[in-house]
Amino acid sequence: MIDLDVLNRCPLPAFVAALDGIFEHSPWIAEQTAARRPFATRFALLDALCATMFDAPREAQLALVRAHPELAGSAAMRGELTAASTSEQAGAGLTQAPADALGELQALNAAYREKFGFPFVISVKGRQRADIVVELSRRLAHEAEAELHTALVEIARIADFRLAERFAIDDLAAAGPEILAMADALARYSERDDALCCTYLSAAHQAAARKLRDWMLQAGLDAHIDDVGNVVGRWVSAAPGARTLISGSHYDTVTDAGRYDGRLGILLPIVVAGLLRRRGVALPFDLEIIGFAEEEGVRFKSTFLGSSAVAGRFDPALLQRTDAAGVTLAEALRGAGHDPARIAALARDPAQLCGYVEVHIEQGPVLLDENLALGVVTAIAGSRRFRVAIRGRAGHAGTVPMYLRQDAAAGAAEIVLAVERLCSGTPGLVGTVGRLEVPDGAVNVVPGRCELSIDIRAPSDATRDAAVDAVLAEIAAIAARRRLRIEYEEIVHADATPCAPALQRRLDAAIRAVTGAAQSRYLPSGAGHDAMMMATLTGIGMLFVRCGAGGVSHNPEESLSADDATLAAAAFAQFLQDDTP
Repeated sequence: MIDLDVLNRCPLPAFVAALDGIFEHSPWIAEQTAARRPFATRFALLDALCATMFDAPREAQLALVRAHPELAGSAAMRGELTAASTSEQAGAGLTQAPADALGELQALNAAYREKFGFPFVISVKGRQRADIVVELSRRLAHEAEAELHTALVEIARIADFRLAERFAIDDLAAAGPEILAMADALARYSERDDALCCTYLSAAHQAAARKLRDWMLQAGLDAHIDDVGNVVGRWVSAAPGARTLISGSHYDTVTDAGRYDGRLGILLPIVVAGLLRRRGVALPFDLEIIGFAEEEGVRFKSTFLGSSAVAGRFDPALLQRTDAAGVTLAEALRGAGHDPARIAALARDPAQLCGYVEVHIEQGPVLLDENLALGVVTAIAGSRRFRVAIRGRAGHAGTVPMYLRQDAAAGAAEIVLAVERLCSGTPGLVGTVGRLEVPDGAVNVVPGRCELSIDIRAPSDATRDAAVDAVLAEIAAIAARRRLRIEYEEIVHADATPCAPALQRRLDAAIRAVTGAAQSRYLPSGAGHDAMMMATLTGIGMLFVRCGAGGVSHNPEESLSADDATLAAAAFAQFLQDDTP
């Protein structure tokens, strides 16, 4: 194992020795990278090593590629590979392949070497022999320079896996910094240079999916990307008849995002699962970690595309929906290598599940205000949203007396204050006027028209609906008193989603075990989550983690401390090791 602090301070020979084998028979990469020390994380170290490789002269790059052994080649048959290469090829089923399969692979290898002058290089982690043969055949069609670049990209991926093995954490106390470092590394995959933006099936989104898959593989999970873009990692239990516990969240983002919304709920379970596997822990259930591909609804204006597929509620009509560029969802899926026809097959069998648990930053200030790191979610609030149009009568600001005015904006102001008053004082109930406009307004004109939105949420549908009724009654009274015509349209009606009591109790016990608190803080979630969709499939639980910066989210200022991430990881590990959910 490598200690990064030691690596940053040690003499050059020790630095090179510690990284021996990360790049096959090529110590020059470590030698040239040492001058870039210190490295804040292993991800920064990996970036520096790969930059040295990609910036090297072409002859040095060719020498690096040629230093790699052929897959299932003569060196492998003679047992002359490095320990890392031997393990990797064995894991892909190359060392015990039937003679005819070996013959096919070796013939393709020979054709490849004849064309390009170097051996076929591919990161075999997570791949099997048949997949490798397909990829080798495909890459034979490349031009020489393009294939050299592809080989270097694969070498970088091999280096990532090898480096991860040497930095694998074995102590929960290190989980928080690891999770934050992973979130920072994942945030580099963005459609914008000045902000984090990772929308569904963009190039950045697909790169993020591949990185999540690789991290799942590094944690020892079976991992793949499914046909809606979800990244799925599975830890299979040895227990007979084991059912499956699912944990996860989404990895897509809004257009100017923070680093932890959604992504914490993927990264934290990956880190915990890897650590427990290395400790030899046996779970009584299968654990499936899912990075849901789409939750925010930014690109195709439809939320929960990833979790709806898993829940068996994906609407095929959405495949014809277009983005701002006119690309249909079906076209975007096929362009990313997915088959829309196979989405229906992604649905899980409820009978095989024992629950869904999502770890998420609170996206609010309650835990922060109460100086608590963790909380148990009781329910995800249901919401009703309205579009309101107010019609009065425009007039000259200097000539229409106050008592004769039909001021649409004044009516809107009363509605804003009514929403605030009627939604205050009841725990969990919130009301918001998030959009307020005076179309064609002018400084010297009494407003004749105003438009606004109303969003009312509560963890209880009855509480929410009572508030809606009160607000609508007040709107009617305002319209009558001010001689306005007020029309409204309900545009969203989503019921509240309660969390399963048994999972709430288990999360409470886990929090108390790791914090020593006499009791946990229970609170509702005012924001929507993939858990809402998963609740149509199985019982759900949610663990909230305190976020800083006033609880702000969907914003670059979104923050999470390493200490809180460590506590959350410890609580999740405790939760997993309790009795079967």
